[in-house]
Amino acid sequence: MTVNRTHVVDLLVVVALLALHLLLVRELSPEASGWLPGWGAAAIGVVGIVPLLARRRWTWTVFLVALAAAVTLVLGGHPTGGVGLGLQVALYTIAVNSSSAGMVVAMLLTLAAAVTSYLSNADFHPVVALQDVVLLGGSIGLGLVTRRNRQRAAQLREVVSQLEQAREQLKEETALLERTRIARELHDIVTHSLGVIAVQAGVARAMPDDPRQAREALQVIEATSKDALSEMRHLLGALRVPEALGAELRPQPTLGQLGDLFQTMRDVGLSVTVHTEGEPYPLTAGRELTVYRIIQEALTNVLKHAGNAEVQVRLRYLDDHMSVEVLNDGVVPHAGEHGHGLVGMRERAVVCGGTLDAGPLPGGRYRMVATLPRELAA
Repeated sequence: MTVNRTHVVDLLVVVALLALHLLLVRELSPEASGWLPGWGAAAIGVVGIVPLLARRRWTWTVFLVALAAAVTLVLGGHPTGGVGLGLQVALYTIAVNSSSAGMVVAMLLTLAAAVTSYLSNADFHPVVALQDVVLLGGSIGLGLVTRRNRQRAAQLREVVSQLEQAREQLKEETALLERTRIARELHDIVTHSLGVIAVQAGVARAMPDDPRQAREALQVIEATSKDALSEMRHLLGALRVPEALGAELRPQPTLGQLGDLFQTMRDVGLSVTVHTEGEPYPLTAGRELTVYRIIQEALTNVLKHAGNAEVQVRLRYLDDHMSVEVLNDGVVPHAGEHGHGLVGMRERAVVCGGTLDAGPLPGGRYRMVATLPRELAA
């Protein structure tokens, strides 16, 4: 069974105040000169103190009961004792839970009761009034400090809650971006690999009487299939097991692997010529991956739509940007301009702050140009 700590605190306060009040009544009752007997003062003390157990729920009722009990004790010729301290606890509770107007009303009622007791007591001394004022101000001040701290704590909890929600939203957005990236990677891998495989399968089928060339075509199909399976296993493994993101995975392609890509394309029939203008400078891993995938997708599109065409690839390294141009002399269907491959290439360029344009040129040629802002590796 769970015990509420605030209930335990209230119970301890009530027990302490009752013990103090009954002790004072027993010690001072013989000296009391009023009309109220000692047992009556004790009973009023119980009536004024015990309701403090419910002060958090019925704040004003508990306060008024304690105030009435304190006034009755004073008018009956007895000290307020534990009831007076209980009244301060009730005032503290009002300062914590009530509005500013309610707090002012409680202060005025308490001052009015104090003035009434002073006027009815022939032995009144100003020090008693000063003591009551200090107690009243202390109770109200402590209640205000507690209320402000609770408000700040509530604001902090709200901020923490908003931060938690923002973190969850960021996590979801990050996961969505990662899935989008992986989907783009899968598209590039599948289209490139299947394009190469389709061409080589056609070569093997078209030359049944040339075992050597058919064998070479099958070897290219085998190598391309293995590479595609490896990369897809890497990406799908990251999707299936989040912890795999921190594991040792196959590195993403870089510009250093463009030579292998060009050789693969030459093996399947494309005549690829590469020109580099300017002094190459190191790029970030993300920028190198973008350049690699754009060139890979552009060559794959040429292979699918233009067959065994002559392709020129130009890499231009300029001061503030680099550009990638893929020019071929084949014929690319107009519908290809709106395919997923070109959309994916353009998305990659835009993410890096660049642009990508593609379209036919006079003379039956087709050109794709991607321009990316310069971003050096650290």
